[in-house]
Amino acid sequence: MSLLIRRCVHPFRRALLAALAAGAGWAAEPSTLDGRFTAAVRPFLNTYCVTCHSARQPAAQLDLSGFTSRAALVQDGRRWSQILERIEAREMPPAGARQPAAGERERAVSWFHAVRDEERRRHAGDPGVVLARRLSNAEYDYTIRDLTGVDIRPTREFPVDPANTAGFDNSGETLAMSPTLLKKYLGAAREVASHLYLQEKGFSFAPHPMVAETDRDKFAVHQIIDFYHRQNIDLADYFETAWRFRHRVALGQPRATLAGLARAQRVSAKYLTMVWATLESGPEVGPLGQLQQMWQALPAPRPGKGVRAECERMRAFVRRVRAKVEPRFINITAGPIGAAWQPLLIWKNTQYATHRRRFDARQLQVAGEPLFEQKDLVEPEWANPFGPGKTLLVENTPGDPDLFVPAGQRARYEAAWGRFCSVFPDLFYRESRGRNYFVTGKDEGRYLSAGFHNVMGYFRDDQPLYELLLEPGEQAELDRMWREMDFVASINIRTYVEFAKLGTRGTRDDFKDGEPEVREIEVEQIIAEPKLRQLEADYLEMARSGSPVAKQAIRDFFHIYNTSIRWVQGARRAAETAHRDALTAFAARAYRRPLTAAEHEDVLSFYEDARQRTGLDHESAVRETVVMILTSPRFSYRAEPVAGAGEQPLGAYELANRLSYFLWSSMPDEALRRRAAAGELGRPEVLLAEARRMLRDPRARALAVEFGGNWLDIRDFAQLSTVDRERFPAFTDEVRAALFEEPIRFLQHLFTHNGSLLDLLYGRYTFVNPALARYYGMPPPAGADGWGRVDDAALYGRGGLLPMAAFLTKNAPGLRTSPVKRGYWLARRILGEEIPPPPAMVPELPADEARMDLPLRQMLERHRNNPACASCHARFDSFGLALEGFDPVGRARSADLAGRPVDASAVFPGHVAGRGVAGLRQYIRTHREQDFLRGFTGKLLAYALGRSLALSDEVLIEQIGAELARHGHRFETVVAGIVTSRQFRHKR
Repeated sequence: MSLLIRRCVHPFRRALLAALAAGAGWAAEPSTLDGRFTAAVRPFLNTYCVTCHSARQPAAQLDLSGFTSRAALVQDGRRWSQILERIEAREMPPAGARQPAAGERERAVSWFHAVRDEERRRHAGDPGVVLARRLSNAEYDYTIRDLTGVDIRPTREFPVDPANTAGFDNSGETLAMSPTLLKKYLGAAREVASHLYLQEKGFSFAPHPMVAETDRDKFAVHQIIDFYHRQNIDLADYFETAWRFRHRVALGQPRATLAGLARAQRVSAKYLTMVWATLESGPEVGPLGQLQQMWQALPAPRPGKGVRAECERMRAFVRRVRAKVEPRFINITAGPIGAAWQPLLIWKNTQYATHRRRFDARQLQVAGEPLFEQKDLVEPEWANPFGPGKTLLVENTPGDPDLFVPAGQRARYEAAWGRFCSVFPDLFYRESRGRNYFVTGKDEGRYLSAGFHNVMGYFRDDQPLYELLLEPGEQAELDRMWREMDFVASINIRTYVEFAKLGTRGTRDDFKDGEPEVREIEVEQIIAEPKLRQLEADYLEMARSGSPVAKQAIRDFFHIYNTSIRWVQGARRAAETAHRDALTAFAARAYRRPLTAAEHEDVLSFYEDARQRTGLDHESAVRETVVMILTSPRFSYRAEPVAGAGEQPLGAYELANRLSYFLWSSMPDEALRRRAAAGELGRPEVLLAEARRMLRDPRARALAVEFGGNWLDIRDFAQLSTVDRERFPAFTDEVRAALFEEPIRFLQHLFTHNGSLLDLLYGRYTFVNPALARYYGMPPPAGADGWGRVDDAALYGRGGLLPMAAFLTKNAPGLRTSPVKRGYWLARRILGEEIPPPPAMVPELPADEARMDLPLRQMLERHRNNPACASCHARFDSFGLALEGFDPVGRARSADLAGRPVDASAVFPGHVAGRGVAGLRQYIRTHREQDFLRGFTGKLLAYALGRSLALSDEVLIEQIGAELARHGHRFETVVAGIVTSRQFRHKR
């Protein structure tokens, strides 16, 4: 660890040391530069600077006493760049201190420029030394998300990552690994592995841990329920979409197809086609004929009017008449085997599940035939509170016109009813079932339940959805999910064990002295086929006096369980090879490059060792191997080792990683890995094409969050706690979250749409959700996720970054504004100025604006009256004063908290007057726009390279600046300049 710390030296410092050691770069005038330092620069520093900037109490934390030679001074490039800037601007020595003669200042400035120009020329394009560094917390979370497909965020308890001199936390200069952090990495890997579950052909990860049986049940059930809910089964939507197809010419879509409209309206194309054919078929009788009449009566398109209400009436008609002919199935028993016992309860479930598209023809009222009557029906065990309960019979009113059939036409009407009910089932799927079959509201949340009383068990009832709506690929997906219930969660095995341990004594409620316990070792014995067949024989013996239907129900029950249990056992054995292959594939993705032969063997040998020496079962060994992979430095570190001395091109996978962690803060995707494998990323045009593709991917949000959040210093805004909620009740948690999201959405939109960088300063638009719109006094937006773009935000005093409340609030102490903090933020973050921190003993201003005797503007003059403070405050206070039109939580205001009128006028550096955000923007546009563009380019370059900038990078920044001017200041111009640069594509 100490070696890493010793190596973590400023890149610029290393570059200068190398140049000094080689000597070649300074051969033209080394003695001249050394002599000029001794003769002019060192006396200048000693006379005018060291008095304040010495080791005892260094002003601005800058100690110059050790700079006794040219070599000592140029080792710290960042410091002497600041010295040059301050001396050249005549800000130092400060007013009131001894001032150098004009010639003295000019000679010192000339020497600094000579060294600066020599460094820029000799080392332009130098990739610098980028240290091996661990993944930052954010990079780790994003990489785990993309590696597993689940947003687990295992670093939430990690220490905050330190930032480098550029303000970013993705740099090898700061991303060291401590023993404490190493333990957290192990804990994070175990947390990730706990989400793993085995599949038939590999493994995957769930949104929650998958260790306990309840976790597995929840996952298996909810992935099916979520699938069901993604299917549109609203008949009104289908009728309306069919109407759109019928009138496609009038609606301006003459080339529209049923499939195209289905995609647009988010309905099943397969079912829409069936509904269309049903509505447009020849004249029918019965309910089908009535529905066709309603369809034909739908009006043609009218300006400003649709047919939604009419389509909903058609839907209501279908539901109403469909309920009149629903089949009903009466409880059955077989000797002592009651209706609540699982074999017979499953029989009843099966009858309903297989009759969803059928109807009870007995309910038709045929002229001249007696009506169907059920008054004398006796149902066994209807009063059992733990069984399926009483069947609610369908009872229709005599003379119902919906059910009327003319004499002698039963066959014709039954055929029409059959077609109607086949297309319009009584249910598409049943997602929950109570213990009492027809009391549907009693057991809410028993998803996919079989209806067993207090016993786990699931039953599939989705045949109409499967047959009518789902395409073959969707059917396969749903089948896989139901198989995973058994493969992943052992649901069929555990359900059968629960059943089998009851033996032939009935249901759980028949046990008076508690249920028999089953040890894990006994499970395999219970589910063994001979044991299962013996229990089947026992049941059939008990049911010998029962009906043939009941006996067959018992045989079917045991056949189903025997088949499914044998399948699970065989599938799990067969899948072990696939799981081992999946481990090596996972390792290759985790390491972000192909495995070497040794690494491949290492993964498999670790798994085998866990099985054989440690005694873990297959799944536990897979989990432990995943932990090993995730704790390997090959995963947790980004390293670009150099083979030999000198500068070298990055390898294909190193370049892919550098690009993906630049734009996504995460691992390369499959498309980028394919480019790397083909050796194509070495071509600048391919690299640039990939960068453009990746910027349009949703994962580019990470660039807005990680680069933008750190550049603008709002990455931790969600934890902001300085606002007094009693004084500012409108600042809710919802608003705080929206304030952070606003600049992120703005940046992401600009990045993904290749917007102009000048929109960051002068844009008249922003993004808000309803909570933020209320906070800003804007109309609510229209957006799919609640967020929308407001193009006329300038009407409400918003637009661009400068008036966003996140920055205004972050840079206010709570109960007052802070022109100093706001101005410092703008000067440093937006204009790219390097400003030293304030001295230790600075008098604090009153904390509460409402209790100040004087306006804040006048109280700030105390700082500017102090010569030690004036030089810095003159550079940024005016920016903050121009933002006084916003209160401590970023809302527009005309009076401060004490009721005094707010003055947002300011005199900016250079004696330029302005007022408010408009004046501030005009000042930047006229005087500082290039500072902003240069600063943004430098920050993005530092972020992309993962290191602090050196003087050797300035040539690239200037080249990108020239390209920006020629290409409308578009964001991708900066990205193109960076990713095709020598610095980005090489290492040393």
